[in-house]
Amino acid sequence: MVITQNIDCIKRDIKNKHYLKTFKRNNFIPGIVYGKSEETFPIFLPAREFRKTLQHHGLRGLFSLSVEGMEKPKMVLIREIQNDPLTGNFIHVDFLTVSMDEKVNTMVSVQILGEEELIKKGALLQTGLKEVEVLCLPQDIPESFVCDVANLEIGDKIIVSDLDLPENVELISDPDAQIITVLAPGRGADADTEPETEESEVQTEE
Repeated sequence: MVITQNIDCIKRDIKNKHYLKTFKRNNFIPGIVYGKSEETFPIFLPAREFRKTLQHHGLRGLFSLSVEGMEKPKMVLIREIQNDPLTGNFIHVDFLTVSMDEKVNTMVSVQILGEEELIKKGALLQTGLKEVEVLCLPQDIPESFVCDVANLEIGDKIIVSDLDLPENVELISDPDAQIITVLAPGRGADADTEPETEESEVQTEE
């Protein structure tokens, strides 16, 4: 079951650009909250607290959004985060409200464990999908899918259908999509050219 994290915010009045810039200078991120049967309204998020929450919880999963002035928090998913291309700072966040008794499509991250064991074997790890799409009730969203690669050998692979899905979670992503493939170390360009150089030198000496 997903671990719910709380996010605090304040409702934002739609005013002029100067009003928006003032809040941004005070380290707030503008956002919007919308849903199937919910009123759409803009918000401001305290940037530092929001970033800390994401560092601990990640972007995926269920969040409890506490809006100043509203009695009950809203259960939401993060649908989109826009970043400044130069600084990487958050500049806008979209939240989707969800009903706890209606299934939702969402992405779940894939966590890889045991990679250091493959490195000891001299193997290379080729990764594919880093997130998998599922359909389930909000409270049943998996925190993540864990892939332990420590005991894999060269040539082994993990695809989406190999993931351990709970009974109440339906897979939406392509079941044959690659998540992990274990490869043998490849030969570099220098290694390919060295034997040819040596052979050429021998022929010259003859």
